[in-house]
Amino acid sequence: MARRTEYAKELPCTAEQVYEALSSRQYWDDRIAEIGGTNSSLVGFEASDSGVEVEYQQFISRSKLPSIAQTVIKNDMIIIRKETWAQADGSVSGTFHGEMKGGPGSVSGPRAIRPNGNGCVIESTIEARVSFPIVGGKLEKLLLPSVENLLDGEDDYTAKWIAKNLG
Repeated sequence: MARRTEYAKELPCTAEQVYEALSSRQYWDDRIAEIGGTNSSLVGFEASDSGVEVEYQQFISRSKLPSIAQTVIKNDMIIIRKETWAQADGSVSGTFHGEMKGGPGSVSGPRAIRPNGNGCVIESTIEARVSFPIVGGKLEKLLLPSVENLLDGEDDYTAKWIAKNLG
């Protein structure tokens, strides 16, 4: 059984600026280098008139996992993340998906960026699914706030990148 939570963050930049950043290969290279973590890399990037598709991987040491996760995950983790984005009528919509390479769990959901005064709001519905009997639900509960924190940090980085590079 999957668990869900809602996430929203106000940014001091416009939805158009956020989409411009997300459409930039330089943004993704910079973001992964700055906040991607150890051994993170951009696997694929494509931007066209129809939208943006990005794939990247992140490494998480087993020793950084909560003890309950260490009971079922015996190795370091490689997380494969994918994002898609498209712009229409001043708003931006997208999806995100992340899963442990060869692993039993995933996070995914829709994302939206909408105008809000002089800035914008970025929103997500985060769904965590872990298919381990007995401990899966506990791991899903641990995963949701971790993903919220991750998105929060990435969205903060986006606003800073925009101020520095597009402002």
